[in-house]
Order: sequence, then structure tokens, then C-alpha cells
Amino acid sequence: MAKRKQLGAMTMESPVQTILEKRITETESKTNTTQLKAVEVQKVPKGLAEIRARRGNAKRTPAYVFDVVLTEKQRAIVCFSAGLKPDRLNTGFYKFNVQERKAVHRALIQLQELLTAFTNANVLMPEKFERQPPKFDVVPHLVAAQNTNTH
Repeated sequence: MAKRKQLGAMTMESPVQTILEKRITETESKTNTTQLKAVEVQKVPKGLAEIRARRGNAKRTPAYVFDVVLTEKQRAIVCFSAGLKPDRLNTGFYKFNVQERKAVHRALIQLQELLTAFTNANVLMPEKFERQPPKFDVVPHLVAAQNTNTH
């Protein structure tokens, strides 16, 4: 009889245990699938993937552009604008020290600002540079210098 009570108790507990086990496994599976869905569903947009690919590209570095892409004349212009000595022209960009690299960076920004000024004025066409100067004086700093010299 003791065996029957034990078996009866086991059979009584087993449906409750199975229900609890089902609930536990259901909640675990829901949390596991939810976490996995968040990881799996989250796709990187195409534009961001392209940006990441470009950032890791060795051709997207200042050294590559300076050493490989620019012509010798262009490097000379950049080095002159940066105030570097002419002997630095043929050395690699990564052989520049930090101050020289910053000088190159500042020079490029200044050159860009100059180009922007001419572009915004819409005067970059070759024929604009070939025309005769106007009959009136349009250079303000030269006019100011002439006015101070006459005193």
C-alpha cells in the first residue's frame, strides 16, 4: 500500500511537474528566440555597410592619396602651401612627423577654401582669366595701400 501511495503521489506530481516544465521551457524558448530574433533581424543598411567597407580600405588614407594619387606637381603645391622644405616632396607621407602632417592638412583646407571662393564667384572658366583687366581699380587692399602712400 505504501508503494501505491508513492506511485499515486508520483502520478499526481508528474502532471504538475510536466505543466511547470512546459511553462519553463516555453518561457526559455521565447526569451531565447526573442534574443536571437533581435540579433538576426537587425541587418546593417546597405549604405552603412559600404561606409564600413570604405573605412577599412587602404586606398582611403591620406598617405595613399598623397603618395600614389597626386602627381609630383600637385605634391609640390601641397608641400609649398604647407611650408615644408622641397626635400620633403619625395619622402612618403608617413615619414612626415605629426606637425608636418597637420601642416599638410591645414594647407589642403586652405587650398579648398581658395577653390571654393573662385567657384562660388563662377570665374574658373579659362576665358575669365584671359580677359583684359577692367578700367577701374577693383583691388581694395591695393587701393588702400595707394591712399596711404600719398600722404
